[in-house]
Amino acid sequence: MNNSSYIRSAKAQAVLELSPPLLRDTLIADKAFRQEYGFTAEANLSFGESGISFPRSELFGAIRKILSDDTELTVKDNEYREWVLRVDSKSDDLPRLIISFEKQRLLLPDFSSLSPDASIRLRSFEQAALDVNLPDQARDHWDSILTGRPLDDEEVAECHGDIHDSPTQVMKKIACEIREGKSSLSTLVPSSSRYYERLVGAYDESASIGEYAESGAKVFISKLLEWDQYKGLLFGLSLSSHSALTSAILTQDIEAEVLIRVFDFLEKQGDRLSQLGAIEIGIQIFPNKPELEPYIVSLVKQIRDDDVENVLQGIKLFSALFILVDGELSRLRLMADAPPFYRRLASLSQAALIQRELVTSGVNEEFYQWAMNNRGEQFYWQSNADMRLEPRWNPDLASALQMKADFFGRIMNVASNCSENIKDSELHKLILGDGSDSLQSLSQFPMPYFPGPLEGGIDNPNPLPAEFLDAIEEQLNADVITPDNFIALVNCSMLYRVQSNQVELAEKALETGNYRLEMVENKPQLLAILYGLAKVAASCRSNVLSDKLRILVRRYRHDPQYRLSIEEVLGICIVASASYEDLDKWRDFLGEWVCELAFGDFVGNEAETLYSHLHCLLHSVPELWVSCAKADAALKAYIDR
Repeated sequence: MNNSSYIRSAKAQAVLELSPPLLRDTLIADKAFRQEYGFTAEANLSFGESGISFPRSELFGAIRKILSDDTELTVKDNEYREWVLRVDSKSDDLPRLIISFEKQRLLLPDFSSLSPDASIRLRSFEQAALDVNLPDQARDHWDSILTGRPLDDEEVAECHGDIHDSPTQVMKKIACEIREGKSSLSTLVPSSSRYYERLVGAYDESASIGEYAESGAKVFISKLLEWDQYKGLLFGLSLSSHSALTSAILTQDIEAEVLIRVFDFLEKQGDRLSQLGAIEIGIQIFPNKPELEPYIVSLVKQIRDDDVENVLQGIKLFSALFILVDGELSRLRLMADAPPFYRRLASLSQAALIQRELVTSGVNEEFYQWAMNNRGEQFYWQSNADMRLEPRWNPDLASALQMKADFFGRIMNVASNCSENIKDSELHKLILGDGSDSLQSLSQFPMPYFPGPLEGGIDNPNPLPAEFLDAIEEQLNADVITPDNFIALVNCSMLYRVQSNQVELAEKALETGNYRLEMVENKPQLLAILYGLAKVAASCRSNVLSDKLRILVRRYRHDPQYRLSIEEVLGICIVASASYEDLDKWRDFLGEWVCELAFGDFVGNEAETLYSHLHCLLHSVPELWVSCAKADAALKAYIDR
C-alpha cells in the first residue's frame, strides 16, 4: 500500500469509528467499499450448534493446501485448539473434508470451489446448481469464475449464499427446524429479494396479476418444469393464488405419471393453496385424465370439510401464515417498489410451502397465536395502505372464513366453466349438485364472489343489475337517513361496478341527514356502514364521499352513545383515503386526518395505540412522514409527558 492509499484508508477508518453502528456495519459489509479503501474482512465460520468456530482465512487456507497435495494439516479454532484436517475420500467422488479433535469429528460442507482442479470445482458447482434449480444468470456467473480459478474467501460465502437463496434449500431448513421443535421468523421468511424471485419469478413491470400470469409467470413455470417435472410442478402449484396462474401451469406438457404422483402427494400432505390449484387443473384436464378423479374428489372434500372455526390445520393455519409472511415482508420492505399483488403472491406462496412442511408435524395453539400476532399489526396497516393502489381488497378479507369462501368460489367457477367435463361424474354432484353437502349448497352468498388478494387493483367487471340499481336509488332518496339507507350500496360495491351517480346519491344523503344517522340500533351496525362507505369511496375513487365521511366520523368520534375508538376512526380513515390514487393527495388527506386525531382527546391508552399504528403506516409508506411528522411528535410528547 503506497502512502496515498494508506492515508485514504486511515481517513476512512476514522470516519467509520465516528459513524453510527448501523451505517458502519452497512459500509463494512459492502465489498466494493472495502476494496476502495483497502480494508480486508475477517470472518468466523461456525458449524451447526456445536459452538465450534474457526477464523475463515485460516480454515480456507488449510483447505486450499490439503486439496492441493492431499496431506493432513492442523488448524486452530477460536479456542486455540488444534484440529486435524484431512480428505476422507477422493478418487472419482468429490473430496469429503473431515476435521477432528480428540473424539470430536465433523464433516465439513463442500468446499470444492477452493480446489486447484477446475474439473472438481465445476463438477461440484454444477451438481449443487442442478439440485437447487439455480437460475441461468447466476449459474453462468459462477461457472465463468470457477472455470478460471478457485474462489477467494468472500466469493465462497457469496456462492454458498446464492445457492442457499433457493426454495429447495429454504424448505429443507424450515423442515429441519420443525423437526427440532423450533421455528425462527428469519428462516420462515427469508430476507433476500433474490429468494422470492426464485419462488414466484421476478417482477416484470406487469400492471396486474393477469398480465404477470401471461408473461413472467408463464416463463417461470415453464423453467420449473424443464428442471424437474415432479418437483417443479409442486413448486409451481404454490403459485395457485389466482386462477390465471393455474392456467399458466395448465398450458405446460406434464407427464401423466408425474400428475398422479403430485396429486397423490397433495392428497396426503399438501398445503391448501396447492390443493386448490390441483383441483382447478384437474377439472380442466379431466376428460383426458379420468384417473385423477378420486384424487380431485378427495381434495374437494378436504376443502369442503375444513373447519376454519376450530381446527388449527388447513385454511385457518394458511391464513395465519399468510398474515405472518406478508407482515414480515412489509417490515423488511423487500418489495416496496412492486405493486401489492406481487408481494401478496410471494407471501401466499411462501405461506403454502411453510404449511406443506407443517402438515405432518401438527400445530398447537401456541404456534398459531405466535403466527397470528407476530406481524398482524404490520400486515393490517400495510394492507390498508395498499388500497391506494389496489382499492378492492382489504385486510379483513384475509380471514380464514373468507379464504374458505374464496376457495369455494374458485372451485365452483372452474366446475361451472367446465361442466361438460364433469357432468356424469361424482365431481359434479360434489361441487354443483343440489344435495345439502355440495359446495354450491354450502356457499354463503356473497362471500365466494368477493375479490381475492391479488385482485384488488382489477376493475370490477360485473355491471350493476337493474333491480339492485333501483334498490340503491330508493334507499338513498329516502327522507329519513338511517344506516339501512346505505346497505344496498355498500353490499353491491363489493360485487358490482357502482357508477358515480349512485355514489353522488350517498353523498347527498349524508348532507340531507346533516351528517348524522337516525335509528342506529347498535355500534356494530354503525361501524359496518361507516367502514362500508369508506370502501365505496375507495373502490369508486370518490374524494367527495371520503370528505363527507370524515365529517360523519368526526361527529361519532365524540358521540356520547356510540363513541368511536381511535383505532376504529383510523381504520375508517385509511380506507377512505384510498379514494385518492395520487400519492401526494393520498398522503395529504390521510396526514390531515391523522393530525386531527393526534391533537384531539384520548381515553385510556388511545395515544399509544395511535402511535403504534401510525408507525406501522410510516414504515409501510415513508412518504407519509411529510404529512404525519407533526402527529408523530405530538403523540410522542403526550405519551412521554
